Amino acid sequence: MADFWLMLPTTLIGWFMLLGIGKQLDGLTLGERTAASMGVKPVALRWRVFIAISLAVGAAVATTGMIGFIGLVVPHLLRPLVGHQPGRLLGVSALGGAAMLLAADIGVRIIPTQTNLKVGVLTALVGAPFFFLLIVRSRRAYL
Repeated sequence: MADFWLMLPTTLIGWFMLLGIGKQLDGLTLGERTAASMGVKPVALRWRVFIAISLAVGAAVATTGMIGFIGLVVPHLLRPLVGHQPGRLLGVSALGGAAMLLAADIGVRIIPTQTNLKVGVLTALVGAPFFFLLIVRSRRAYL
């Protein structure tokens, strides 16, 4: 728990920085010029998101270690459920990522192995094929 309490303030700062930017992210999907005409400052928004995510994710990775593919798989799976709107995807992705990590942790604990199976290995077994599928789909779109 000592690591959790050490991580918590930095993570909360990152989360609070992300509050209220959903509509700005939605506007940015229309293009930088259109977003700017709607009152969004694309450069400032980009820096705010960059700093917020760096604080939140950096604290989590420094505490737990790297667990790959959750940030890639979960938003892509949940995007169709929220109508492809980045503003609505933020909270849903956070909950979906937590659910995927919990499922991976439970899987690591119940899968019988001769050595300790790491959570990151299990998420990579799911994420690597998914990433490959995304690459194949994007190549088909350009052909």
